[in-house]
Amino acid sequence: MRLTYKNLAQQAAESEKQGCFSEAAHQWQQAARSATGHNILWAEQRAEFCAGTARRNAAQEPTV
Repeated sequence: MRLTYKNLAQQAAESEKQGCFSEAAHQWQQAARSATGHNILWAEQRAEFCAGTARRNAAQEPTV
């Protein structure tokens, strides 16, 4: 089964809601490859946002 932009975007949005930003970034990248028109830019920007958030969260984690 081929995942559509809509399916991939919904999965990415759900990952964001759960705070799984690294996973969401990957899913938004997949969505961008399936997107057309203005959705391409939207998905690329969401992927960048999620990747940045994942990096910031990882940098703030305490080391034990």
